[in-house]
Amino acid sequence: MAKDRDNGEEGLAEGPEDDKPMSFFDHLAELRSRLMRAAGSLALGFGVCYALVDDLTQLLLKPYRDAWWSVVASDMAELGHSRLPDTGPSLQNLTAFESVLTDIRIALIGGLFLAAPVVFYQLWMFISPGLYKREKRMVVPFSATSAAMFAGGAVFCFYLVLPLATEFLLTYPLNKDMGGDAVKIIANYTYTDYIKYTTRLLLGFGLMFQFPLGVFFLAKTGVITHKTLLRHWKIMVLSFFVIAAFLTPPEPVSQVLMALPMIGLFFASIGVAYLVGKPERERMAKLEAELATEAAAEAAEDDDEA
Repeated sequence: MAKDRDNGEEGLAEGPEDDKPMSFFDHLAELRSRLMRAAGSLALGFGVCYALVDDLTQLLLKPYRDAWWSVVASDMAELGHSRLPDTGPSLQNLTAFESVLTDIRIALIGGLFLAAPVVFYQLWMFISPGLYKREKRMVVPFSATSAAMFAGGAVFCFYLVLPLATEFLLTYPLNKDMGGDAVKIIANYTYTDYIKYTTRLLLGFGLMFQFPLGVFFLAKTGVITHKTLLRHWKIMVLSFFVIAAFLTPPEPVSQVLMALPMIGLFFASIGVAYLVGKPERERMAKLEAELATEAAAEAAEDDDEA
């Protein structure tokens, strides 16, 4: 039992695998190295995506195209027409150079998603010198999971959120019945604005899906517990709506569509923190019980000797 106690105390006192302190300049050199590798992977991803930018553009325009035809079909049905128009949806450019900058933006965002495994791996490797030996084993799984959840958030947004938000944006001006001689308001969006709106949502949801993984890591390292998250749930819910307001266009539907999944992920993260912390709580309770038993036994031996 004494051996088990020693092992438990040793586990509590375990420090990082490499106890040699790193100077400020060592940290800067490490950061520079990680950033250069991440930037290299991003540049490679950018090159690949720029070569495929036309295909990526049509992919990003799919929610707009589907929403446009849905709105047109609904309007035609209300008017009693069965035939759809011969021309499809269109987006306008306001300047000659606008398409070039938008293509670069699409390639950059696509390159970021393509390079996500390397970027997240470099991030976790930069953090790893301050971790315990048992925690360093999680670097590769964490990197892979981070990249998968980043892509998963974007997929969730593309197939569930973007269609609803885009259709709302197309129909909102049409729902304004001003009557009389009022100036008619129509939805006539620019290509650049739509791509900015789409890529901002995709990035926002990709980052949002990192939340449970971050909570898992913090709970695994003992920084937070499920009780900590429960105590601050009201502040967190409010902060999610604030974050959604920054990441989405200034209209309520997109903000709510982003905030609600964030709230759901937050409460799911509370469950994650509870499950992750349960083995540690059981281990600590067992260790405390063993220490108490040994202390009682030693006290009894002292009484017998007296």
